[in-house]
Amino acid sequence: MNRIILGGAQLGLPYGVLGTGEKLNALEINDLFDAANSVGIQTIDTAIAYGTSESVIGDYSNSRFKIITKLPPLPNDVNDVSGWVRQQIDGSLTRLQTKNIDALLLHHPQDLTGEFGAKLEKVIEELLSEGVMKRFGVSIYAPDELTTIVGHFPIDVVQTPFNVFDQRITPWLETLSSNGIEVHARSVFLQGLLISPANARPARFRKWEAQFNQFDNWVSELSMSAISVCLGVALNQPGISHLVVGALNSSQLLETAAQIPKEFSHRSEDMQSNDPGLIDPRVW
Repeated sequence: MNRIILGGAQLGLPYGVLGTGEKLNALEINDLFDAANSVGIQTIDTAIAYGTSESVIGDYSNSRFKIITKLPPLPNDVNDVSGWVRQQIDGSLTRLQTKNIDALLLHHPQDLTGEFGAKLEKVIEELLSEGVMKRFGVSIYAPDELTTIVGHFPIDVVQTPFNVFDQRITPWLETLSSNGIEVHARSVFLQGLLISPANARPARFRKWEAQFNQFDNWVSELSMSAISVCLGVALNQPGISHLVVGALNSSQLLETAAQIPKEFSHRSEDMQSNDPGLIDPRVW
């Protein structure tokens, strides 16, 4: 399970197209973190933008995990870039109840190439040298965001969507690996759509019924669960080091952990899509 990172979005806000919107209570949060620890998960992924997620992690994780968090976009009217960034990071550290984090990712990578890019890069370098975080990276929605970043800025981590349908990052993986950049894949279940029964998928996705049927039939042919297939596809992709996987409770996390395939060599390229309506949650 060292390749699994616990996604923390659902700890602070309703998450996923199939989510109930209900928040976990204190006992459920403790159980979730205990379950994560028991299966060998070492890292939790969160963000300043994830509601109360950082505070929940700080209150209940007991410093058992490494933390990755994310900086929101720079405000358009920011005057003191360094001061604003440090204020945001100080707030994160306070909420997380820690003195440092494993990695800081930008939720808006374009800030590096924007008007205040040089000032942002400078304060990031300072925070790294001060030991506030060990690594720096970006969280992207589409690979084209990397064009002006990779090779121009020293980044250590890229978090990107990747699943059976969304394999757009694949052509970049060799380049990222050769630059020593770790790739974390999120949305491996496409926010739960890929592992849900066909009749539970929202009506808005009927347009892509043929694609979902193809996937469902493939899962049946493999005699595996949809969870195992989704995890296998991502874990078997060269260049992807970790998967960010969320869970609504401890039982769900333990179920996911139990279904990580020991071996998986099946190919899924014929199912990939570039249709934003299917693969990009921003337009759902």
